[in-house]
Amino acid sequence: MSSSAIWDKAIGDAKKVLGNSAKINDKRMQAVTKDAIEASKLWDALGVMRDAMKKKVFEIENADSKVKNGLSQAYDEITGDDFGLDDSKPEDKKKIVQATAIFDKFFDDAQRIWRTTSRIWTS
Repeated sequence: MSSSAIWDKAIGDAKKVLGNSAKINDKRMQAVTKDAIEASKLWDALGVMRDAMKKKVFEIENADSKVKNGLSQAYDEITGDDFGLDDSKPEDKKKIVQATAIFDKFFDDAQRIWRTTSRIWTS
């Protein structure tokens, strides 16, 4: 039963007690019923928005996972690479170690920055 139907029943029941000639002022209740219908529509719209936000958060979490996994895979691809140099030669070995250190720092920084950035949106 809608709030209007419930109110109509209450008026009908009261008139049975008071008599059909009784005057019951229900202008305020008519306004309340109208406001309740509007509020109900707004609550429904909020539910739709909530569902859309849940979907968007799920999409963001998936995208975030792709970035984290991509960084990890890119790091794995670089780690242990000789960069086309001969690591049996001391000069090449030194260059490989230096380049590896550069990439280690890059990937550590990239992962730290991404964790910080993604945490902003999930906290």
